[in-house]
Amino acid sequence: MKRSVILDVDTGVDDAIAILLALNLPQLEVKAITMVSGNVHVDEVTESTKTVLGLTDYHGIRLGKGSSVSLRRKRFHAPEVHGKDGLGNIRKRYDTYKARIRTERAVPLILETIKRTKIPITIIATGPLTNIARAILKDKRTMRCVKEIISMGGSFEYRGNTGPLAEFNYYVDPDAADVVARSGIPLTVVPLNVTETVPLKREDIIRLTGKSNTLTARFIYDVTKFYMDYHKKVESFNGGFMHDPLTVVIAAIPSIVKKKIQRTMLVETGGIYTGGTTLTRDAKGREKHAPVVSIVMEINRQKFWITFRKYLFT
Repeated sequence: MKRSVILDVDTGVDDAIAILLALNLPQLEVKAITMVSGNVHVDEVTESTKTVLGLTDYHGIRLGKGSSVSLRRKRFHAPEVHGKDGLGNIRKRYDTYKARIRTERAVPLILETIKRTKIPITIIATGPLTNIARAILKDKRTMRCVKEIISMGGSFEYRGNTGPLAEFNYYVDPDAADVVARSGIPLTVVPLNVTETVPLKREDIIRLTGKSNTLTARFIYDVTKFYMDYHKKVESFNGGFMHDPLTVVIAAIPSIVKKKIQRTMLVETGGIYTGGTTLTRDAKGREKHAPVVSIVMEINRQKFWITFRKYLFT
């Protein structure tokens, strides 16, 4: 049976690839895609998401435009990583494919989709958790019908990628991450610890697109160039991390996870230098009412790449 999902995205380069992957994986049925500010402003996220959808058979999918600002923090984006449009500044090349879909409001769409879908919804969140937190704050009862939230975010006993300790999505809106963690909804966190074990190297994308001349393959080649140039300049790494595609594959193929741990998770919401940092301890010795989440710590990388190649380059 297919897993009914809502994708909640802040469409940057890896989100774009994750959307394409989610719509191609036979294990997933995407009911709706909601957009949030993160990598770029939600206006850019919305237009870029429509462009990505236009490369697919998107019929039947509803779109929801969500929060432009975090719950309490100042707006923060990363155009230096993903380009001003979130797609490495290549969106105009693909605008002729842009999906013509009416955009709704994200929070009502999330709540309505949960109510009307017979199979309990899984939410795959590849951006800041602002939309999800707002939905919880508006209608916690409905949100507790969600089967699972799978969130790309956090960093555990590992360096951050936005400051020394924090991961980008939780740094952008730590208050939202805290709301989601404390909601009682089953939460699986896919942190930097595992997402940075699946880097897509430039030599790999050249080889893959050389073997596949599909529209999807050409788009992935184009959209990753700016992203990879950034990593080469800043980290001396000629490639880009597949944070969000991995999160989608984990939702579709749970057996890809080799190690998952149960921990309490607290998100630092007030620190000037530590905002968004994820703090954990063993769930067995937890404080009363401390939220317990599942944290993915190890995955089958070979299985991920087999899936990645099969559903994007063949």
